[in-house]
Amino acid sequence: MLTSEFAPAKGGIGTYARELALAAAALGANITVFAPDYAQDTASNDRSLAFRMRRFRGGLHSMRDLPAKVYLARKAVGIEHYDIVHAADWPFFIPVALSRRRAESRVIMTLHGTEIYETQTFLKRLAINACDVFGGPTEIVANSQFTRDLFRRFFQVAPERINAVPLGVSSYWFERTAERSAVRKRHDIAMDNIVLVTVARLTRRKGHIVTAAALASLPAPLRRRITWLIIGPDGEEDYVTELERAIDDADYDVRKLGPVPDNAIRDLYGAADIFCMTGLDVASGRVEGFGLVYLEAAAAGLPSIATRVGGVAEAVIADRTGLLVEPSTAAVANAIAQLIEHPDLRARFADAALAHARELSWIRCAARTYALPQGALP
Repeated sequence: MLTSEFAPAKGGIGTYARELALAAAALGANITVFAPDYAQDTASNDRSLAFRMRRFRGGLHSMRDLPAKVYLARKAVGIEHYDIVHAADWPFFIPVALSRRRAESRVIMTLHGTEIYETQTFLKRLAINACDVFGGPTEIVANSQFTRDLFRRFFQVAPERINAVPLGVSSYWFERTAERSAVRKRHDIAMDNIVLVTVARLTRRKGHIVTAAALASLPAPLRRRITWLIIGPDGEEDYVTELERAIDDADYDVRKLGPVPDNAIRDLYGAADIFCMTGLDVASGRVEGFGLVYLEAAAAGLPSIATRVGGVAEAVIADRTGLLVEPSTAAVANAIAQLIEHPDLRARFADAALAHARELSWIRCAARTYALPQGALP
């Protein structure tokens, strides 16, 4: 597997690469992951993994890195024999395509959604066509049916060559959390407050501003019952400034917690009542191909409030695991009010969300991606 994102960097593709590799190893595969070193000594953590790590010099991808990635891919498949060569994200599509003839291996490329728009510039399309990236025996894996259909809008590839494989949920998110009352006490949250939690980088497409406007529009008695926890690192500077202004003006309890370790996020899920991420379609073309974070929250028994963008409808099942609404202030406000005022509905969604998360394991994802026998594993 070749990936341009991996721990210690945070991100959805890094999670995908790590969890898929762990699951493939659990199914008996001998897997090697090539990933950037981010100018850090990762040797100790890498040795603890159930698969081999091969670090290369670099960080998050830039097009300037493409020649080095081409050299890396050609060298990797030329020196060792691999039954499968997997480009886990877009930056390795061209390098792996140029290396196909050096080894008799199955070649897999995974689509996550956003990169489909990012490849539509003239030069990138020219390079993709010149390298016949998606041609020949290449197997294409999409992280959702939405991503598969979006890809087919831009590339003439037969539908039977694209395998839509939903992402999985790590067993980590199902583990027992700290006591709900203790977590609330630590954060000075009243036990009878309804806690909404959002976990996402602070970028416009994640839609925090829509949630802020929706909460501000609720009747005062309802607003006073709410605590909104915003978790995630800062992203676009102008957007962060806009969101912080909305927080300063808010007359309800809202906390911007910044980046938080996974164990603390899991505990906050256990202390919360609703997961809320109201994504938007944005002009940049960046898109939510699936929405793994909704499932991680579901593993803690949280129902979701989400918007109908990208592939989110495959992560949040409308009127079963949460409420899926249009990305407008009024629609989001109505969804929040509904789940606050109807605890029985909230509980029903929570049970279904947990069951849905259990259905989507990384073991299943790895078995379908690599055509590995799953046996008795979940």
